[in-house]
Amino acid sequence: MTTWLFFAILAPLLWGLPNVIDSILRRHYVKSDLALTWFTALVRLPVAIIFFLVVGIDIPTPIAIFFMLFGGMLWTLPFILYYQALKFEEPSKIALLLQLIPVFILILAFFSLEEVLTIHQGISFFLILIGGFFAALKRKKGSWRFSLAFWLIILACFLWAVSDVLFKKFEPTFNTFFNASAFFMLGSAFPALVILSLSKGRKIITHHFSNLPSRVWGYLTFSVASGISGSLSFAYALTLGKASLTAVILGIQPLFTLLFGILLAPFFVEVYREDISKKALLLKGFSFVLIILGLIYLQF
Repeated sequence: MTTWLFFAILAPLLWGLPNVIDSILRRHYVKSDLALTWFTALVRLPVAIIFFLVVGIDIPTPIAIFFMLFGGMLWTLPFILYYQALKFEEPSKIALLLQLIPVFILILAFFSLEEVLTIHQGISFFLILIGGFFAALKRKKGSWRFSLAFWLIILACFLWAVSDVLFKKFEPTFNTFFNASAFFMLGSAFPALVILSLSKGRKIITHHFSNLPSRVWGYLTFSVASGISGSLSFAYALTLGKASLTAVILGIQPLFTLLFGILLAPFFVEVYREDISKKALLLKGFSFVLIILGLIYLQF
């Protein structure tokens, strides 16, 4: 297994468990998309500061700094849509819907990074993409249609794709990967500072975070730690391989999310009970098979 593929697969593994935990938080404890987004963004600030202290501050060009900070801000904003979608859809379904990200990255990378896929890479991309497409379908009132979460996630995926492509494009202008990541995380923390500067924002945060049980703080800490680790793994993979192919590896994330949800359900009452009916499992299983086939074909 190549270094690129290792870090590309490690990212969805690290993101799979937070999908389950985020659903717990949004449904039971912090019922505010803005408050959860604020916390997700704020914890990036100390990580950025640590990176600056360790590797120093390198300023390549004002344009590179601007777009790296802007890419970080774009990375934070879609979380409002993501948390809203988690309110009414199961975590594994949300993870499957996130497979729309590679579609946008492929298009953006073609125009901005001039990336061109080989025939074999294109086949792998197609298999994984189709797997995500079938997972987005939901049977309701006798007909198949897209889940309601689809319309929220599609916008979130576009913004995340723009953010990823900006990182891929401007990271080489920095002296190290960690210096670029520090500016990116500083940008992602900026919306949290804006929310804190607003009186209404402070009231929302105080209301939702003032009396949380210690167990919930444990959920929050683990979720953001795993999420940051996944982000760094994914960002590093972006620097080693094509942005479009790195993104399509995320197709394996729904499998991890579903497995974590099933394994944790007997021990945590707050975990959303996944739909494991025969029809639901067949559809998800078919989607997973296509995704895994794509990954195997990509590797060999």
